[in-house]
Amino acid sequence: MRVIRKALIAAFVLSLSFQFFMPSSAYGFDSKKVIIFIVDRVNLNDYLSNNLPTIRYLMENGTYGLMTVNSDGAKTPENVYMTLGCGTRAVGSEKAFLNFNASELVYGESAASVFKRNTGLKPQFYNIVNLDIAQIERNNLLRNHIVIPGAMGNLLENTGKKIAVLGNEGNTIEPKRYAPLIFMNEKGIVEFGDVSDSVLKRDVMSPFGVSTDYEFLYQKYLELKDKMDLIAFQLGDTLRANDYQRFAMDRINEKYRKKALREADSFIERVIKEGDSNTLYIVLTPLPPSKDMSLKSYLTPFILFGPGFTEGYAISDTTKRTGIVTNTDFMPTILKYLGIPIPAYVTGHPVYNSGVKGSPQELLRESEKLVFNYSSRPLFLKAYGIFQIGTFILIGFAAFLLKKYSHYSKYLLFFMSAMPLSFLLLPLFNCYTFMKAVFFLLVISVVLVFTLGKIVQYGYSFYFWISLATASVLMVDLATGQHLLKNSLLSYDVIAGARFYGIGNEYMGVLIGATFCFTAFLFEKFSKKTALFLAFFIYGLVLFFIASPALGAKVGGAITGFVAFGISILLLSDKRIDAKKISFIAVSILMLLAVLFYVDYLKPLSQQTHMGQTFALVKSHGFKALFQIFERKLLMNYKLIKYSIWSRVLLALSAILIFLFFAVREVFIEVLKEHPYVFKGGISTLVGVLMALAFNDSGVIAASTMSVFFGPLFLHLVIDKLKRG
Repeated sequence: MRVIRKALIAAFVLSLSFQFFMPSSAYGFDSKKVIIFIVDRVNLNDYLSNNLPTIRYLMENGTYGLMTVNSDGAKTPENVYMTLGCGTRAVGSEKAFLNFNASELVYGESAASVFKRNTGLKPQFYNIVNLDIAQIERNNLLRNHIVIPGAMGNLLENTGKKIAVLGNEGNTIEPKRYAPLIFMNEKGIVEFGDVSDSVLKRDVMSPFGVSTDYEFLYQKYLELKDKMDLIAFQLGDTLRANDYQRFAMDRINEKYRKKALREADSFIERVIKEGDSNTLYIVLTPLPPSKDMSLKSYLTPFILFGPGFTEGYAISDTTKRTGIVTNTDFMPTILKYLGIPIPAYVTGHPVYNSGVKGSPQELLRESEKLVFNYSSRPLFLKAYGIFQIGTFILIGFAAFLLKKYSHYSKYLLFFMSAMPLSFLLLPLFNCYTFMKAVFFLLVISVVLVFTLGKIVQYGYSFYFWISLATASVLMVDLATGQHLLKNSLLSYDVIAGARFYGIGNEYMGVLIGATFCFTAFLFEKFSKKTALFLAFFIYGLVLFFIASPALGAKVGGAITGFVAFGISILLLSDKRIDAKKISFIAVSILMLLAVLFYVDYLKPLSQQTHMGQTFALVKSHGFKALFQIFERKLLMNYKLIKYSIWSRVLLALSAILIFLFFAVREVFIEVLKEHPYVFKGGISTLVGVLMALAFNDSGVIAASTMSVFFGPLFLHLVIDKLKRG
């Protein structure tokens, strides 16, 4: 019996040993793995213009696209790598690249000793440690939203996943080891890997005289592949080729770049051949080449190859744009693949296949369009703002000194009000060079002004028709996929990353302002009862288009529209505005928002907009998260009021109206008496302006564009009155 008992105990121990050392797949457990190849400082054209058979194969058979490279600060490696590992915009620190094997020597002492001195924690000899984790943590505590440094590592480790990082991008001048920032835990530790200089080899004909030792990396991979759930390779050579450009001739730099890409391609092929069908392979580029960044080309290629990622463009519910995702989508993609719940503070969404195959060449052309919009948008908007300010100054000068000729300035006001529609229609003409965009923008505006001007004899009803046309085109575009809004120079853009779908602040202001303008004219053309019914219906329809998560998805716009439309109905129906009515409007908007947020929250995570995400964030982290959102909006408004051209436009319009009130007081008052509903529409617009400033993170923009119809309309009426004497 004793022999049998010993045999059973031995068998049990042996069984436990096998379970510990053997891969989990041998026992039928979930054996999903993720392998990531970081090929930094390259662009999509590098993949298309070089002979890279593995990359080409992965793009032909996997899911690929372009990724934004934003962070909560500058587009620097420390900030962008931290963002990738946090799932929300984050920042690093000046010394964030100080990642070392715990056993390495750093200035004569072990990295483990330095780490323990900085954190009070003793790492294992096989850990990778970040020596500046304390400053990274402090920097992210200052953010006005929830950021958890080490989020990726925490979530994987808490579910029993093993992580390893291999490789570095350092050189003989300075250490560069950013990859652990993505995968470390909140303590600043990556459990396994090797980022020491052992992964490099001397190579006198490579940038800085070193290159990645791919044979060493491969042997490390063979040691770890059955024990790890996630392995990340920092291939390094492409980044060194990028950083060496200031030392070598252009033709030599190109040679180094091509060599780095070929060797990375060969290594990726070698690793994939050793993998299995349950492995997700990701080719990731955190930052574009330095030259691209100088040209504001901030989109990088990525590839997903493995289960669920078949041939075609990528998409995520962050952007809802085929072929385009954000770097905050990287972390939730990995979490979803490994079956780990995605926390509410993560602002990104998992990447999935869009079902659209397309081609890399088409995606490259789309990238060029997006880069053009991003780089040219400030120039066009500044020019439009200066045009408005110049027109206001000219009108003030003419009204005071040249009343006889002031009516000629009306044509400038027509152009001012026609511009939002011109900007909206411009994408129809595929204008993605500067001169072509300028030409077609002017042509569209001239056609609009000339055509409508002829119909209405250049009278003040021009503003009715242009506002009606603008609002109609906007709502049709919202209902049909926002193809114009997503590409307009007056709208949001992907690379900036503030908004990717729905209606932005610029056109939210335009839509509300246009609605007030054409509804005011209804009261001049129809009976009060009929006009009031139409206005009520139109306000409800516009509010639905702005607030609906499936259309405008604009929370601040919903508040702005609800309050301003409510005040407008009271004014147009000659109701007295008192505290009771204002309280009713306030309670109603709170109820409306609660319903919108909750209904969106009930949708599957992949279908939620930022409304549902905000509800989940408040539910999991309390009202502190909501206050952080308000703080972020206030800070953005302050920044825009201080620096933006839109604040100058709003100030210039206010100044000219005040000036005219005192300079031609009698004319000003007569206009108000002759057009009482225009006056009421103007008051409603003013309420909208104040609400936009209070409840939108770029409220000064919405406030300025909201005035683009009523401001010119009222100035037109004053000029007409001056002409008649």
